[in-house]
Amino acid sequence: MTGSFEIRAILPTGIVALAVAMVTGITAAAAQTTLRFADYSPNRGIRAEMVEDFLTQIETASDGRIKIERYWAQSLLAGTKILEGVRNGVASIGTVTADYTPNELFAYRVGDLPVRNPHEVAGALALYDLATTNPVLQAEFDRLGVVYIANYSVGPIQMVCNRTDLTSVDDFAGKKVRAVGDWSQIFATLGAIPALVPLSEAYQALGSGMVDCSQAYGYTTESYKLYEVGTSFTVIDGGTIQANGLFFNKREFQALDPRDQEMIRRLGREMTEKIAAATRARNQDVIARLETGIDGHVLKVHHFDEADLTRIDEASAPFLDAFSKDAAARGIDGAALIASYRAQIAAHLEALKP
Repeated sequence: MTGSFEIRAILPTGIVALAVAMVTGITAAAAQTTLRFADYSPNRGIRAEMVEDFLTQIETASDGRIKIERYWAQSLLAGTKILEGVRNGVASIGTVTADYTPNELFAYRVGDLPVRNPHEVAGALALYDLATTNPVLQAEFDRLGVVYIANYSVGPIQMVCNRTDLTSVDDFAGKKVRAVGDWSQIFATLGAIPALVPLSEAYQALGSGMVDCSQAYGYTTESYKLYEVGTSFTVIDGGTIQANGLFFNKREFQALDPRDQEMIRRLGREMTEKIAAATRARNQDVIARLETGIDGHVLKVHHFDEADLTRIDEASAPFLDAFSKDAAARGIDGAALIASYRAQIAAHLEALKP
């Protein structure tokens, strides 16, 4: 006679049912995993809205197995510390920017290199596919103890200018230009005078004449109201900066139910594409409205041609060579990594053709 039979034999049926319900409830509560999400930005805007939806979908699709605590605006970790926090488990999931940790995410920084990347969706999916299949990137993430989940896209770099026009790369000569990363030096190679001004101060810098032109995207031109202090906008559609993604603590990820791991990966790819598509729509909408006027401000919109882009490619070559040299010192074939990234971009651009 088993112990369970003996208990059922001596206890009233109602008490047995209550005991079973209590044990079941305790087991269900114990099975729920609480994850912590960290982001350096406030919970507003296109990306935040879609990340919130992504996190909610995880909770819903897991049937209660997963609960996610949200920590926006650096309330859990500073932006520069999120990768470290995800590695050591302070955060389970975090928004990571490679530029904050260039040594740790060296290979992932291929997404920030000045290669032609004119379409938000193609670029985001290209880096996503590279990050989820390329052995070099996979080894980098494994070494860090993180799992790559999704990518964010901002779109190709453009220029907004005040009291001047950039109709070709020749017009960079003598212009004070605010840009970031390698792009500041690339534009300097083309004759620009670099200006170290953060985006948050671009409005004042353009308005006061401290800079003639500022690197921008369509959506930042509107959200930072740069159209109020600009007279022209140049569509370059060359490269971008997009080594920004969502990473998961590897130990916590592997501890999840395999069904939930697969679900999170699937939702991560879907979010990558959704954010990129929404960002592209916003960028294109803003550029179109600049020509007709936003809040009464009309800007002339110029477009660089293929000859201009070829010259930007030539000015960018030394930076790609420098990356390859640094990669070689780490035992990485940098040229092959860049070639793989370019091939992914080309494949996704082709797939997007009507």
